[in-house]
Amino acid sequence: MKTFSEILIEDSSEMLFEMATFGKPRWDKTDYRISVHGPASKDRETPHIHIYLLKDDNHTNFNFEVSLVDILCNDEINLIYQLDRKNNIMRTHRRECSWDGYSNLYKNFKKFLTTNQNLGSYRNCENGLKAAIEAYNNESNSNGNALKDYLDKKGLMVLPKYISYLQD
Repeated sequence: MKTFSEILIEDSSEMLFEMATFGKPRWDKTDYRISVHGPASKDRETPHIHIYLLKDDNHTNFNFEVSLVDILCNDEINLIYQLDRKNNIMRTHRRECSWDGYSNLYKNFKKFLTTNQNLGSYRNCENGLKAAIEAYNNESNSNGNALKDYLDKKGLMVLPKYISYLQD
């Protein structure tokens, strides 16, 4: 039987160990940082996107996490973690999370995923979703398509409309 460390090393080519920022949009007079993170970080078991306040360096006041897998496989923008200290919200499980009260943030994030605005160094990507995938792959411990490798290994089927985003 393999140890956890052996499994982690074996799977490391498919994982993103650090967060990779791929956007800094301003929505409703608030500046955000959009980053992608992988399961190697141990904060979530699936690749996901963080929405932070730009000036909240430690991410302790606002942090919404969205499943990247749910977007690619189900075309759903699902929260899996939700922190908003200003509104006394801390929801640590996807079943508890909700976009209720955050409809403008949801609409702006959805638009961000489908346009190429505010993508910083990923501005050559056709949209924010493609930028998330490229950021994941660029920052992973891999020379290839780490996100596709992760999805394939888990047996997850990407929707046809997103297949081209994962092409080598």
